[in-house]
Amino acid sequence: MKRAIVIIGGGPAGLAAAISAYQNGARDILILERENYLGGILNQCIHNGFGLHTFKEELTGPEYAARYVDQIHALGIEYKLNTMVLDIDASRMRRPAFQRFPREHVQAGAP
Repeated sequence: MKRAIVIIGGGPAGLAAAISAYQNGARDILILERENYLGGILNQCIHNGFGLHTFKEELTGPEYAARYVDQIHALGIEYKLNTMVLDIDASRMRRPAFQRFPREHVQAGAP
């Protein structure tokens, strides 16, 4: 599988990274998510307080994650569910994303 950008993890950080890459011109993006849904652990966080910075309104965890999932669908960014990454071979990687995109667009989520 050869892609310009592969994002491991379909939680809010991974989804935000994919959206940011798309907004900065990348189109060959693939998100890999080990669960059978996008959105990550925030789907279990029913308290509010999410989204103030990004969406300018207070959202629960599931609402916050759903906004990103909706954007992924609207942009047509490809993703694979039930997919676990077991190994990354650095010798087969092309230039790291941080060399192609401005530093503020390289994001990481929870380990």
